Amino acid sequence: MRKYISIFIPVVFISLILFVPKLNAQGDLKKVAQSGMQYLKIGVGAEMVGRGEAGISMVKGLESIFWNPAGLSDLDDKEFYFSHNSWIADISMDAAAVGMNFGNYGTFALSVIWMNYGKLNATAVANTVSGSTQLGYIDEGTFSPSDIAIGLAYSRRISEQFAVGGQVRFLYEDYGQNVVVTTTGVNQTVSNIMKTFSVDLGTVYYPGYKSLAFAMSIQNFSPDIKYQQEAFGTPLTFKMGISMNMLDVFENSPRSSLLLAVDAIHPRDYTERLNLGLEYDYLGIFQLRTGYRMNYDLGNFTSGVGLRYSLSNGMQIKLDLSYIVDATGRFSNPFQITMGLKF
Repeated sequence: MRKYISIFIPVVFISLILFVPKLNAQGDLKKVAQSGMQYLKIGVGAEMVGRGEAGISMVKGLESIFWNPAGLSDLDDKEFYFSHNSWIADISMDAAAVGMNFGNYGTFALSVIWMNYGKLNATAVANTVSGSTQLGYIDEGTFSPSDIAIGLAYSRRISEQFAVGGQVRFLYEDYGQNVVVTTTGVNQTVSNIMKTFSVDLGTVYYPGYKSLAFAMSIQNFSPDIKYQQEAFGTPLTFKMGISMNMLDVFENSPRSSLLLAVDAIHPRDYTERLNLGLEYDYLGIFQLRTGYRMNYDLGNFTSGVGLRYSLSNGMQIKLDLSYIVDATGRFSNPFQITMGLKF
């Protein structure tokens, strides 16, 4: 055991030394406004969010399809999943998924995410204001934006130590209509609708030392989206993660576990990030979680709890809650509740 530890600790330590300085590099621009469909960056699932959005190497079942679809291979039979996220500025996100393990054929799942922005004021540019040449705006009433992502995921264990997974999603945005004046002076109604397909890919590797696990994932890979005269991409993100039950180092404790997860993140439209997460599990029934997200403008500290309850007929009920702390006080603290049913 000492041999493995003497290798494991230096590797993690050196990786953090090489990665952390990039988090606060003063000379590096934050690459903002490089992608659209920003709702895809909001964390889905109270389990992962509760531990700082860390743990792509340990998330399993239906929640994994929103982080690393390789974890879907650990779904035992059938599962239903629903999550509600009370986000900032009275915005909410909902997600639902259903999946089934088909044995040697692998595991399949369907998912959907939809946003609720409420009603927003619609305006258009005015050529004149009160007869002057000063530009202003025209009130066009209200509209309700919509964002939807529909996904089909697949995962399979190649061996006891290696699993792979992928997901294809249809992405749709509708930001209402507005009237624009063409170069010929004619008013034209424009529909602000964007749609595309994206792909997620992920792997999990268990090297064979107790609960140690490594993972890699690519999220939101898609062709550029063309809107009028502009083109932009989805928030493409590369992740690498490592996790382990730290109680394995000291003793074999079947009654409880203390999972430590570290995820390194390279987004298309921001500088590098590092997520740290900790989860204490007692008897596989009750979980306490906390985490810290480095290099985020909003919500560094997270916390959460989980409950797993097995019924006499073999069904299991899952309930998770998470909370993100906004230390700036500019927004309400996002709260998420997730429910799952295995049967």
